[in-house]
Amino acid sequence: MNIQNCLNEKVKDYLLNNEGKAKISSLEIAKGDVFISLLGSKTHGNRFIPDAINKGAIYIITDRKLEDKFTFDNILVVDDILKYLLSIAKIKRNQFKGNVIGITGSVGKTTLKENLKYFISQTSIVSASVKSYNNYLGVLISLININLSSSFAIFEIGTNNFEEIRNLTSIIMPSQAIITNILPTHLENFKNTRNIAIEKSDIFNPKYNPNIELLILSQNNTDEKYIANLALKKNIPNIITFGKGNNQVYNIKKIIKIDDTIFEVLICYNNNIYKFKINKNQLSRISNILISLIIFVYNKLDITIFSSSTKKVELLEGRGLESKIIFNNKIINFIDEAYNASPTTMRICIDYFNNIQTIKNQKKILILGDMLELGEETIAFHLEILEYLIMLDLNNVIICGELMKSALNKLTKKNLKIELMLNKKLIIKYLEDTLNNDDILLIKGSHSSLTNKICKILLNKGEN
Repeated sequence: MNIQNCLNEKVKDYLLNNEGKAKISSLEIAKGDVFISLLGSKTHGNRFIPDAINKGAIYIITDRKLEDKFTFDNILVVDDILKYLLSIAKIKRNQFKGNVIGITGSVGKTTLKENLKYFISQTSIVSASVKSYNNYLGVLISLININLSSSFAIFEIGTNNFEEIRNLTSIIMPSQAIITNILPTHLENFKNTRNIAIEKSDIFNPKYNPNIELLILSQNNTDEKYIANLALKKNIPNIITFGKGNNQVYNIKKIIKIDDTIFEVLICYNNNIYKFKINKNQLSRISNILISLIIFVYNKLDITIFSSSTKKVELLEGRGLESKIIFNNKIINFIDEAYNASPTTMRICIDYFNNIQTIKNQKKILILGDMLELGEETIAFHLEILEYLIMLDLNNVIICGELMKSALNKLTKKNLKIELMLNKKLIIKYLEDTLNNDDILLIKGSHSSLTNKICKILLNKGEN
């Protein structure tokens, strides 16, 4: 056996017998990690190999031969790095004996995954994909990194084109599948929400996922009901629907305001009423609590642990995280919603902003950016948002981005309260002149839009 073949076996055994060791960013390398050196959009990962070695990487995997100046012995060169990772991921999936949960849907996958991970971790060992690792590479890394001793492993399955769900599902093979919702996102390729519904349904199609035993489905629109009918035709053993209607298996019976920060949620299932207390900022993500309850009941987990944890769920950066930041020598209440945006989540966010109660002399400012990947109806979706803002007659609203600008130009009813700002320096200057101590700032937009850059400036994350 030559040196590379021997190293190949060592690397494979190391990844199979350890958890969380495969990393694709040299910035995240810790002692004992394996650095996966990939071709990026601007440069190849080989450039960062010295940094990874200095940080304690035990092995390097690359698909590009290095110069002779590298004296590190544990560098494995493979012909096809994705094919190599797939081979390890499949072995680890076959070795895993716990419950595998797959999450797909238009929005909310990452937040739900993190909520589920938190709840289940109170009672069992659980592994989950990190960040928003829901594409092909992300799924492979997530599988390779799972703890084989876990009782549960949770994976996101994302898509922005046809046949991606089936490909990822056939690798993960979740026995329990969740479709959070079907909404107008990634319409550039899918064209309409019915195509999105058909694509998402591959997560429970026995042709690609023979392991399927449970399907959890939202039932709030015609496309989601279409998926439920598909599931019935596929003879999925357990189909659990949720929503606001009484005809769903699980439904939200009532939401009671306890005080300004705490609400009590009553969820009905099989003539049983489950009561949970949640924080005010969880109201717009209440379906995550509902889905988590379904998982607990179905898997016969300790519901009392779940009940005592609902108020402790934390929001994620870019997905509603609330924090106090120091900006321009003032303390500001900042709500970060700048990871992503769709017409539905944008409206939910506006409603949340509208309902925020202020105290004497306290201002609240809303900054909305472009919603991306919405296809042919992009401007129409933005126009609807602007019309909704006008109807609510909100003060201190800033919109930014070329799509918002195009929609603003099509408005028949102008509103001087909505200000268009296309330059981040102009927006920052506005905030410097306007914000005072204890004011509230909420920013919402797609990840690649101007709003994300504004958030990075406010959070001191390298933007200037």
